[in-house]
Amino acid sequence: MISPDPAKLASIMGLMCEAIALRGAQQPAAAVAVLEQALALDPGFLPLHMQRADLLVEMGELAGAIAAYEACLDLVPDYHDARVAHRAVMAQWADTLAAAPGPEETPDTERAATLARLYYKLAQPQQALAALAPALPLATLEHQALHADILLLLNRHEEALHCYSEAPDSDDATRALIAFNRADILRRMGRIDEAQAAYEEALRWHADFPQAQVGRAHMLLTRHDYARGWPAHEARFAIAELARQGISSPSPRWQPGQDVQGKRVLLWAEQGQGDCLQFSRYIPLVAQRAAQVTLCAPAALLAVLAPSLPGVDCVSHAHEAPPHDCHASLLSLPLLLAVPDPGQGPQPPYLFADPGRVAQWQQQLSLLDGAAPRRPRIGLAWAGRQYATTHPSRDVPLAALLPLLDLPADFISLQVEIPLADQALHQEMAGRLHSLPLTDWADTAALACALDLVISVDTAVIHLAGALGLPCFLPQRLEGEWRWGVEGDSSPWYPSVRLFRQQERGQWAPVVAGMVAACREKFAGWS
Repeated sequence: MISPDPAKLASIMGLMCEAIALRGAQQPAAAVAVLEQALALDPGFLPLHMQRADLLVEMGELAGAIAAYEACLDLVPDYHDARVAHRAVMAQWADTLAAAPGPEETPDTERAATLARLYYKLAQPQQALAALAPALPLATLEHQALHADILLLLNRHEEALHCYSEAPDSDDATRALIAFNRADILRRMGRIDEAQAAYEEALRWHADFPQAQVGRAHMLLTRHDYARGWPAHEARFAIAELARQGISSPSPRWQPGQDVQGKRVLLWAEQGQGDCLQFSRYIPLVAQRAAQVTLCAPAALLAVLAPSLPGVDCVSHAHEAPPHDCHASLLSLPLLLAVPDPGQGPQPPYLFADPGRVAQWQQQLSLLDGAAPRRPRIGLAWAGRQYATTHPSRDVPLAALLPLLDLPADFISLQVEIPLADQALHQEMAGRLHSLPLTDWADTAALACALDLVISVDTAVIHLAGALGLPCFLPQRLEGEWRWGVEGDSSPWYPSVRLFRQQERGQWAPVVAGMVAACREKFAGWS
C-alpha cells in the first residue's frame, strides 16, 4: 500500500535507497535495520516487506524471511513473486531440517513441530504427520492444534477432535481455547448443535473471547436465527486479524439505531469478494436514507458494482473517499438497516451486466456451435482462489466433474486460476471445457448472462451469478458455511441457486450424479 502522505513517502524512499546502498556494501544486517525504521513509518508499505524478506534470505535467517514474505501476502494475498519466494524458502528450510540428524533417544519436539508446520504450509500433510509422529503425545496446546490442523487437511476430523487434552491445572484461558478448537472441528463435521454448545462452553470459560463469539454467531446464522446472529456477529471487530483488514477513517463507525438521514456514509467491503457481492444488495437502501454514499471495494469488483449502483461513488482505497460522517462494513448492514432476514431484504437481481458485453459474448459463443444445432451452455467454476488460505474441502477436483462434461452441452470455464492438481487434465479437456479470456468481473458477469446455467462451488462466482438472478447449481461441501444453512436445496439469499449438498465428507460422486440428473431434467426439452 503506497502511503498517501508525500513527506512520509519521501522519508521511506530515502531509507529504501540507504538500505540498497548498505546491501551493495555487503552490510545486510544494517540494511535490515534501516528497512525496519521505514516499516515503523508505514507497516503497510509492501516493497519494504519484500526487500527485507530478500535480505533475510541472503543472511540465512529463514524463519524471519518466511515471516516477512507472509507479511507481504497479508497485504496482497495474490502477490505472485511473494508467493513463489515464500514457498521456496519454506521448502529450503524443510529440506535442511529433514536432512539434519535428530536426537537418537529423546525427540526434539520443537524441531519436529517446526518441520511439520513447514510441510503443512506447503500442503504436504502426509509428510507433516510423519514429521510430528516421533514427538507424540504432544503436551502444549500449540502443538496439539498443529496436529489437529494436519489431520483436518487429511480429512481425518474424528481423530483431530481427540488431539486436545486438558492438564488438571489448565487455566480458564487454555480451557476456553480447547473448547473453541473443538467447536471449530465439530462445525467442519456439520455437527452444528455440538459446535454451538462448544462455542458457548468456550465463552463460559472466557467471556471476552471474540473468536468464540463470532463462531457462536455463525451457528445462529446457520440456523437462520438472524435476530440474535447479526448482533453477535459484530464481535468480529475485536479480532485483531480482521481489525487489520478494516479501513482507517477519521469518522466514527455507524452504530445500530443511528439515523443516517442526511448523513454522508462510507461503506466498505470486508473479507472476501463473495461477501462484497452478497452484501452489496443493501447499498441502495442506505442510498435511500443518506445524503451521500461512497463504497470502498476491491478494484476488481468495481467494474461490475459501479454500473449497478447509480448515485453511489465508488473508490478502491479508503484514502480516496470524500469526507464522510460515519462508516460501516457491508456485513453490518442487515443489523444497521434493521433488515435481519435476507428473505425480507432486497432480492436479486441487484447487479446487472452490460448488455453490449452480453451481446458480444453471445456472438462469440455462437461460434462454438458451427453448423450444429445450439446446445445448452453451462459455465463451470470448481475451485476458489489458489493463494493465501485455500479450502480443499470446498474445491471439487476437476476429475470428479467428468460425468458432467459427458452431457450434450457446451461447457465454458469460469475458472480464472486453475489448481495445480487440475492443470494436466484441464489441458486434456480443452475440447470439452472451453476457456475464454476474462478481463474483469464485468466481463465474467456478461459471460454468465450469456449462458443457460452456472455451476460453481462456494466462491465469488456463485455470488455473482446469484446476484444477477441467474440459474445456478452449487455443489456444497458437508461442513458448509453459515450463509447456506444446513438443509434444503434453496437459499434465502439467492432464490435462483439450487444447492446439492454433500452427505458424506469428501465424497463428491453423489453430488455430481445429482447435478447430472438435474441437468438432464432442466434441458430435457432442448432441441
